[in-house]
Formats: sequence, C-alpha cells, structure tokens
Amino acid sequence: MASTEVPPEQPFVPVITGGDVGAYSLAREFHEAYGVISAVAPTTVNRNLRHSRILQAFPAGPMTEEQPVIDALVRVAGQLRRTGAAPDRPLLLLASYDHLVRFAVRHRATLSAAGYTVPYPDEESLDAAALKENFYALCEQLAVPYPKTTTYDAGSHTPEAARRFAAGLGGTGTAGEDDESGVRFPVILKAGDGGAWADIRFEGRRKVHVVDQAAGQDGSGAAEIERLVTLASEAGYTGTLIVQELVPGPDSQLGIATFFRDGTGATRLVSYGEVIVEDHAPGTEGNARAVLAGQHPVVAEQGAALLEALDWRGFAMFDTKIDPRTGQAQFLEMNPRLGRNHYYLTAAGANPAPYLVEEYLAGEYLGADTVTPAPTTPDCVTTTGPALTTTIPMSLVRRYATASQRERIRQAAQQGRVVRPFSYPADRDVRREAYHRATELNALRVFRNHPAPDA
Repeated sequence: MASTEVPPEQPFVPVITGGDVGAYSLAREFHEAYGVISAVAPTTVNRNLRHSRILQAFPAGPMTEEQPVIDALVRVAGQLRRTGAAPDRPLLLLASYDHLVRFAVRHRATLSAAGYTVPYPDEESLDAAALKENFYALCEQLAVPYPKTTTYDAGSHTPEAARRFAAGLGGTGTAGEDDESGVRFPVILKAGDGGAWADIRFEGRRKVHVVDQAAGQDGSGAAEIERLVTLASEAGYTGTLIVQELVPGPDSQLGIATFFRDGTGATRLVSYGEVIVEDHAPGTEGNARAVLAGQHPVVAEQGAALLEALDWRGFAMFDTKIDPRTGQAQFLEMNPRLGRNHYYLTAAGANPAPYLVEEYLAGEYLGADTVTPAPTTPDCVTTTGPALTTTIPMSLVRRYATASQRERIRQAAQQGRVVRPFSYPADRDVRREAYHRATELNALRVFRNHPAPDA
C-alpha cells in the first residue's frame, strides 16, 4: 500500500484546510495532475479522509478562531519540513472557507515565513468582493442583475432600530425612515460577512433564513425579521445583515460560475455549472449535491466584468440563480476561492491545480505527464460540458433535474463523464467505498425528511 505521508523528495506540497468534499477534491486534483500527496488540515480526521492514500492528515482542532488556526498551520509547516525535505520547498495554502481565506491574508507574513505561498488577494480586495453589501454595490455600478436587497447594521442594533427596519419591508414603505427598500416577501436573511456569521450561535440559526409574509409566531414576516436581527445582534454579530427578495423556483435554476484571472489581468478560465439540487436539512442547507457542467455566455461576460472591476487575481466563484420571471441570471454572492463543489471543473476538463501551480509557483512543476498543463498564453479556456458530479444517488439527481438537464445527464453518462468526487480509482479502499456508498444511500432518507422544491 502506498504511503500516506508526504514524501521528502516531493517538490511542493498543497496544504488544504477542511475535511469536506471540497478538500478531498483538491487533494484528488493535485494527485491527478502531479501525482503528489497533499497535506490536509481538518478539524479532525473524518471518514472523508480516513484510509486515503493521496493525502496526509494533520488534524488542527476547531478552525473558527484566528490565532489558533495560524498556529496550527505553522505547526503543519514545521512537521512537513522535519521529514528531511528541502527547507525551501513551497507549501501552497488552499483555504476551504471564506473566514480561513481572511485569516491567511491577515497573517500572510507569518505564513510566508513558515514557507507558505498564499494565493489570495489582500484584505481590501476581499472586502470589496466577499462582503455582500460591497458586492451588490459593484453589481449596481456595472448593471449586473442581483435580487432586490436592503441591509441592517447589526453593529448599531437597538430594539427600535430593529422594529423600524422590519416595519419597512414588504414593499409598503421604508426599511428605516430614510431607506426605501421596496423589498417584498418572501425574502431571505443572510450575513453580509459569512466568516463572522460562522462564529456566532443562537437557537434556530441557519446559514440562510427564508421568511415569507406569514412567518413568525404572530403570522407576520416583519415580526420574524425583527426577531432574527435581534437574536443575531444579541449573539454578538456586528456586521451587516442582508435581507433580499427570494428568487423563486427550484434548485435546478441555481448556477455556480468559476473563474481564474491571472496577475496580468487575463481571464484564463470560465466554467459554469448548473446545480441540480442542494441540501435542505438544517445545518447543511445550501450545499450542492449534484452539479451539471454547461455554459452560460451572459454570466461569463458579467462575471469577467466584475473581476476586471475588482482587479482580481486567482480563483473566484459566483453563486447565481435564473429568475423564471425574466430569464435573467441573478448574481447572489462571490466567494474568493474555489467552492466546496468545484470538482465539476475537473469533470468538464479543467483541473484547477495547474492554474494554481503555474500562477503562484512560477510554473516550475508543470512537467507532469498525467494532465494537460494550464495554458501559458492569456487565451481563455471555457468549459462546455456536459459533465455531472454527484454525491447522491442518480435516482435523486433525475428526480430534481429538469427535462433538458436529464437529457444532458444522459449524454454525459454516454461519454463517461458522470463523476463521484470521492470515487477515485487511484485512491480505492473498500472501507472508504462502503462508507461513501452508505452516505449516498442515506441521502434518500435525508431528502425524504427535508425535500427540496421540485422542478
């Protein structure tokens, strides 16, 4: 059996935080491209990582507080350099969540001294992109469609401010005396700063709250919004809270648009995926379970314009949703990193690993025979599909897919492009296969108890 330790002769090491499908996908992609073993720093070694031969796990404990995360990453660097490896071999840090990207950027000097390359822009650029109120202001400036939105400043919360804000919703007045929102129910409430939101707890807290006109104990959507902004503020959240009109329609109208823009300002990669269905169980809601790679030229153009305005460098991912009333794709948010469900890129023929190596490690390690290297010219690669990635049984995929998507899924299957990220032939282990098969089958029960809206 192959060793699960990073070999000392390996010329560079991807260091990946997290233990979910996104973290494993990155380890798989680097192994597919270069045959390298990745170092993965999860909270604990879970069954997504156990018995894998393509990664070495360095459990780091809870990864919500800034300094403990940085201390853990410095320890990982030290362990990787105590193996007889060259003291200057680069460690390429890849963060799985927005708050970990921010931690890395804030402590770039410390991490660089430990041997890390941090492939993310500075904190000012992060604020312009990842803080939702700034992102929507940029969408407004560039005429990029986004759902009608208003904001609440939790840092200035008072009971009266919460009451006035909620009373102004519903399209009947203002969200505060001077802020005309025109936002109508049903709405979603979410944090402007997802990293800060991950650190707070209150009863009933969700990643995204959906509130309709008849919500709340008194049958009032406004009362429910008032209750939620109060709970969030009293729990210690001090950022902006976003209240946004809910774009109607099933999960199959959601999209993931991933871009890579290099340091010269050239957009090198555009890849669009249609979400077939997401989780709707509390605690995991919003996690895509099946993604169909395809194309959306308008989203490609608009996403590139946003990155140009931000002067972005590196990977970025946009969440979108097609509004059935207009046929337009509404931009929901931007993540300053590869997303959890990014393996659809590789399934569609655009492994992200060579883009990262070429851009941030000067292309020194592009000699692998197992993958076509990322282009060395500014030409843009646009993936076309069809290719499907899934972590649920195909019966669920077909149930929630539209007729058009089912046809393209059939084409993908004929071409051998239906992929399960955890099912990697080079990392086959009967214990892992049994676990992931059982997890797939358990999805049938989860979706029965927490069904997604049907197409």
